[in-house]
Amino acid sequence: MFDVREHTVVLLSDVDAEIDRLLMSPPSHVAEAARYHFSAGGARIRAQLGLDAAAALGLSPKVAIACALAPELLHNASLVHDDLQDGDEVRRDTPAVWSRFGKDVAISTGDLLISAAYVAIANHPDPAAALRAVHHAVTVTIEGQTQDCHTKCPTPENWANIAALKSGPLFALPICLALIAAKVQGQDAAGRAGNALAVAYQTLDDIEDRDSDLVKGGTNICLSLEAAGYVPASAKDIACDRAYTALQTARKHANALPSNAGAALVTLADLLESKLKGIDHAT
Repeated sequence: MFDVREHTVVLLSDVDAEIDRLLMSPPSHVAEAARYHFSAGGARIRAQLGLDAAAALGLSPKVAIACALAPELLHNASLVHDDLQDGDEVRRDTPAVWSRFGKDVAISTGDLLISAAYVAIANHPDPAAALRAVHHAVTVTIEGQTQDCHTKCPTPENWANIAALKSGPLFALPICLALIAAKVQGQDAAGRAGNALAVAYQTLDDIEDRDSDLVKGGTNICLSLEAAGYVPASAKDIACDRAYTALQTARKHANALPSNAGAALVTLADLLESKLKGIDHAT
């Protein structure tokens, strides 16, 4: 168990260790599938957002790990379920949970991760408010996933709305949990920053996945723009421009958060912009 007496700073390795402890209490076939999923890697972006926001707001290690754990577990639950719903057989260069363990196990694995996220909230100093924030994030994420599954070729505007719904809440949640713990305002601004980051993040994925999404019929901003009449090169340029605008919006709202709590969101926006420039300038 995470021992706050031995930690003055919480690292991502501590988050990984706590995830492993939560998933294996008690051990099970589904828990092994969840461990398999995490063993494939991942940047732990949402966990890092939670740790950084907690540090900026002067929160304790115990609270910091709660702010990091819950969003990271929920994000990975969404990945396990998303792979199953989309029929994607590979995640992080390894077989997806459903293709390795079967569909039934994949559904249960996602459910286990969601349950573990609620356990993580038990260490939050205001669990009632934190649970409301978690439920809101999960509810909106589910709506985004549902729209994505049932919309074959959305308009560019609808695409942006789906991208924000699917990913925005879990970008914002680590910051919101830290703000709630610190008893300061800013959840709305964090939500707007998260939505804008989600649009930029998904744009990067869609540009890289344009050809594969065309084959399998996936939702993709480039394909939406092409369906609106743009040639592929112009569609890519417009998508990049919209992503740059989204990143500017994310920075504006992140910088409005108190006590520099949004600094990690700004850092993420800078990283995404660097990647976007690489794609934008590629021939």
